[in-house]
Amino acid sequence: MPSLRPTAIAVAAVLAVAACGTGQPGASAPPSETPIATSPSLSPTASGGCPNFVEVVATGPLPGDDGTEDGPVARQQQRIAGDGDLAVQYGADHPDEFASLRYENGLRVRLVVGFTAHIEEHCAALRAILEYPDEFEIIRQPATEARLDEIMSQIIDMVGGTFQSVGRGAGVIHVNLRADGDDVAANVVAAYGDLVEITVGLLPYPDLFAGLPLCGPELGEATSDAPLTAAAELDSDVVASGADFRGKVTITNSGDVAYDFQSGPTQTAVVYLPGAATPSGFFTGGMDAIGFGATLARGASVTLDVVGGTASCDPSLGYALPPGSYEVRVRVQVQTMHDNAPTEVAYLLSDPVPLTIVP
Repeated sequence: MPSLRPTAIAVAAVLAVAACGTGQPGASAPPSETPIATSPSLSPTASGGCPNFVEVVATGPLPGDDGTEDGPVARQQQRIAGDGDLAVQYGADHPDEFASLRYENGLRVRLVVGFTAHIEEHCAALRAILEYPDEFEIIRQPATEARLDEIMSQIIDMVGGTFQSVGRGAGVIHVNLRADGDDVAANVVAAYGDLVEITVGLLPYPDLFAGLPLCGPELGEATSDAPLTAAAELDSDVVASGADFRGKVTITNSGDVAYDFQSGPTQTAVVYLPGAATPSGFFTGGMDAIGFGATLARGASVTLDVVGGTASCDPSLGYALPPGSYEVRVRVQVQTMHDNAPTEVAYLLSDPVPLTIVP
């Protein structure tokens, strides 16, 4: 069975309409395995007498983790996985106050459990049943898991076809809307306030300028050693602001020997202002996870589908790219597989083709 992933993972089922899932424990670590970091002494401030209570859950990268199935995070998650199962059952037995449960992996691996009330009582009960009573944190949250599920269903009805995903996280509903969904986002915030976290396109709502531009990091790492070229063609060179578009890209092996091309069946387009080196817009919809592979002989080509979008990565341009003239380049994934290690993903950019965005 696969290991839990090295990011914060919900233990209670994360109910989502798109692109959500939970990891499952794999083989247990040896009983003699010791924690990566010892549990700190937690001050029982607003919790009364609970030594596990925290007001803010600290997080951050865990030094030395390489993301592999037998890496430090995976081993520590496996070690406390039994406590995760017990805590999930305890939460199910207390639905009127249970809010959330997840693994948190930085700065150390532990469980984080949320309740809406009676923190001390739940803390004492968990400490009594868990094998590692000092390796969980307990937090206070404003709504139960059951209430969040009700809200999620209401939001799905409210946003209609403008959403890309709606899912329950740890004490909050995450709503991802299309780049033209800011009016819908305003209605959701008015109804549910701090119980929702909304992204419109690529940017946070309502505080559009809270985040830095995502244009560079969204593009990813370029590859210069693959002997490949890419040529793009769009189905239409006109698209409405906030909408998506489609096309094709042809990848050709320009090297002297056969090339093992590993990628996906659908590639994404990136939108630039004319002549710009930094992109301005991206596609934010769902993508299939099916792989694609082909051995390209010298001079051989393969043509793949393309999807593109007009979600802005620059807060100064708004949530959706404004009307005007742009260029599109297709970002072709070039994957390198490894045994027992994450797949390396770099990209190859096609030559630009014109695109006009209209209101």
